[in-house]
Amino acid sequence: MNAAACPIPCNLCGSVDVEELSALDRDGRPLRTTICRACGLVWSNPRPGEDEVRRYYSREYRMDYKGIATPSLRHIARSGRGAMNRCRDLAPFLKPGDRVLDAGAGGGEMVYALRRLDFDAMGLEPDERYARHARETLGVPVETGFVQDRSFPSGRFDVITMYHSLEHVEDPVGILTTLRRWLSEGGRLLVEVPNVEARCIHPRHRFHFAHFYNFNRATLEATGRRAGLEPVRTSTSPDGGNLITVFMASGSSRAPQALPGNYERVSQIVRGHTAAGYYLSAAPYAGPLGRLRSFLKDRAAARGRATAREVLDSLIAHS
Repeated sequence: MNAAACPIPCNLCGSVDVEELSALDRDGRPLRTTICRACGLVWSNPRPGEDEVRRYYSREYRMDYKGIATPSLRHIARSGRGAMNRCRDLAPFLKPGDRVLDAGAGGGEMVYALRRLDFDAMGLEPDERYARHARETLGVPVETGFVQDRSFPSGRFDVITMYHSLEHVEDPVGILTTLRRWLSEGGRLLVEVPNVEARCIHPRHRFHFAHFYNFNRATLEATGRRAGLEPVRTSTSPDGGNLITVFMASGSSRAPQALPGNYERVSQIVRGHTAAGYYLSAAPYAGPLGRLRSFLKDRAAARGRATAREVLDSLIAHS
């Protein structure tokens, strides 16, 4: 395709040589998703304008995603259990006294857990109501706003976390470049995103209108390198659905470059993942059981607790 058919060039390598990978989102609504033939990055092309994106993420996204304006005790229990798992994963990269930022902090559960573990943690969250909930209900410093609008001093943080947020931004390289400036030299950035190569989901459910970008390991690591970050470790979740990369602030950004073979790899995996193959795997049967177990654990963690802090304090005490 030429530039006229590619209104948004590749964020990673700048190419406009793209191919349509899908025409629908996971709910069957129109969503044109393209893949770069030079590097294999996948993104929504076109996407809504900046004003619409900001309005959506500051006021509507959490309601769409959670179904409620502020988290219930059961949702807090779920996020709290996730926060404790994330704290354990992050532990090898934390040292006493570290200053930590959680970018895309949601209701503030991760910030709360880190502060209870004696780290100097704060958060940044676009959703006005969730950020207010974190401040007023949990009593933690979560600022309302977008990364691109905030101006922290260079080297302000030793560790930054970004869980399931990078796929939502309009300029991943630009956002990671900003986060790199906020890191101290040798600081760590942990990014978790959905894996575009995942086979644990139905093939029709791969693309979401709120996920502007879709990464595999190669494109996630290359996006970090473009921003002056060096991958230290990349892993996938047990079901293969998510990618987790720990980056180190390396000092210099990389020039745009192609990733030979990655377009072929991603397109083959995405197109080769069929409904028949999905239903012949364990994924469609393990998924509902896992969600049921999680629901029961969340409900048990919230039962008998009167406040969000009580829920989180109990989870921290028993972790």
